[in-house]
Amino acid sequence: MKAAIPTNDGIMMAASFEQARGFLVLNIELGKVVKEELIWNKAGYIADSPENYLTLINDCSAVFADIIGDSLKNILNKKGIALIQSRDSIITNAIVHYLEHEGSKAADYCCCP
Repeated sequence: MKAAIPTNDGIMMAASFEQARGFLVLNIELGKVVKEELIWNKAGYIADSPENYLTLINDCSAVFADIIGDSLKNILNKKGIALIQSRDSIITNAIVHYLEHEGSKAADYCCCP
């Protein structure tokens, strides 16, 4: 699975998906992160152009986020990108919580208690 996490610094999940400076993109195989890459949004914020902003993560099958608007949810759904909701703002913790519950791989799965 290739998953994107909106971030402004590579450590914390961005409070606003729509205004994140970029994404930490993770390749997860057999319950382990095997590769990570920071991809910065050089074009501006998503509010200017959601479709263009999401081209940064077109090859991802999932997105981690806390709060995300309905219109962006619909765009992700149309692109076949699953939403994994996490209330944990520390990226490492969000990933650990997800991997602990990896058996439930459905879209819109909430990975934090």
